[in-house]
Amino acid sequence: MSDPSRVRITGPLAAFADGFAAELSKQGYRPNAAANQFQLLAHLSRWLASRRQDATTLTDSVLDEFLNARRAQGYTLWLSSKALVLRVKRIASY
Repeated sequence: MSDPSRVRITGPLAAFADGFAAELSKQGYRPNAAANQFQLLAHLSRWLASRRQDATTLTDSVLDEFLNARRAQGYTLWLSSKALVLRVKRIASY
């Protein structure tokens, strides 16, 4: 998928999708790369919802738990906490 607007974000981070898109655009992300980041955000949002958590619970340790869960599920891409933490914290301020 190369169109970030086609990625459906549900759950507690859905309200931050526009801010996330603005941040990615500001950083010069191309559509395909932005769509990948949106898919990661969508997964994080679903994961938070499954744990009955919201954006206020996003700490470094919670994000590490999420990335560990991705690894355990067999994901091999987008497992860096550094990039994810910075973006998620930035969009949470929108």
